[in-house]
Amino acid sequence: MSLRDISFWIRSARTDSLLKKLRHEHGNEEAFNRLYRALPEPWFAGVTRYRYQPLKYQIVLSLLPDRIYHRAQDIGCGVGIFSQLLAGQDEQVVGIDISQSAVDHAARDSAGVSYVEFRQGDMRNLDSAYLGQFDLVVLADTIYYLPDLSDGGLQSVREKVLSMLAPNGILLAVNHSFFQFDPHSRMTRKIHACFKWGKGMHLESQHRRPFFLVSVLKRKQLPA
Repeated sequence: MSLRDISFWIRSARTDSLLKKLRHEHGNEEAFNRLYRALPEPWFAGVTRYRYQPLKYQIVLSLLPDRIYHRAQDIGCGVGIFSQLLAGQDEQVVGIDISQSAVDHAARDSAGVSYVEFRQGDMRNLDSAYLGQFDLVVLADTIYYLPDLSDGGLQSVREKVLSMLAPNGILLAVNHSFFQFDPHSRMTRKIHACFKWGKGMHLESQHRRPFFLVSVLKRKQLPA
């Protein structure tokens, strides 16, 4: 990490503070819309002067099991940078974000990228009957922005997410982890454990890197 990346962390923390204020004033969905209108890339994932996020994306992709993925879903896709990277490895990628502003931005930026599309949706209300099933679901730095992080709130979201994961499908969970010094880090273990204990889920591997944790989970094929 370079000295420039220190300012990345500082600016990201300011974004989190602004989001908290907007949520208090406008509610959850409108807060994200206002955030993306004020800051087109609120967490600076596409700002080339910062090396941390592109390197993180490369590492996360390298940890995916080597197999063919027909349909991938990127939940909390933001402006779609990681969704576009997934499009190079998957036959179809669907990015989902609560913010219509973020979805519109992602769609514009990916206009020339094949096999990727973006839809507005709240992960708490995802409809598997409408979206279908996926053999890869990515949850990268998303869950800890839920309004309800209680055990019940996490379990409810887990069931929505897992309803869209096909048998033998892979769930890739990625969360910030910095020695549990900050609130996001303290939530990381709880989030990953929640998905690990989902029905039919198996932890294939877990990887700690500076400064994030990756869990690769597989949904077991149920007996016929």
